[in-house]
Amino acid sequence: MRKIVGIGLLASAFAPLLALIAVVKLSTLGWASWVILAGCLLSLVILWRVLRGVATLQSRPVESREVRRADESALAFTSSYIVPVVLAVFSDDAASLVATGSLILLLIVIYVRAGLYHLNPTLAVLGFRLYQVTATNGTITMLLSHVRYLPQEGVIECKYLSDDVAIQLKG
Repeated sequence: MRKIVGIGLLASAFAPLLALIAVVKLSTLGWASWVILAGCLLSLVILWRVLRGVATLQSRPVESREVRRADESALAFTSSYIVPVVLAVFSDDAASLVATGSLILLLIVIYVRAGLYHLNPTLAVLGFRLYQVTATNGTITMLLSHVRYLPQEGVIECKYLSDDVAIQLKG
């Protein structure tokens, strides 16, 4: 299940970037842009299925000692999109497309290797907020939630996407 979740979150994390480049380069890429856009749409369907699948996982409680918002981490990751988009917008030669693809590949490798599922900009667009929850035993969990406020101390029920990333889904 974790691999499926990882694939769904990976695909949807980069869908906005690839869709933006496909739209900007529609005249240059031609039919390939439509294939990219279809793939981006498919990634959103996969994300929807992943979130439905995660809903079936058993909740695990986290007894929190401290909770702080961490949305700026998702914004920082999303801002890394700027360089590939700028390269794509201001250049039409093959070298720039290779450079853009290389930068996107580097971002994907970092995203996967570091397990940065919680930095998915598509989840932020869907209304998920990112919290850093420090448990009473000292472990830190990155929590995605629709909730606007989480108490500093108390039990938080969530479903784990990886060892240190969890999600709270709406009822």
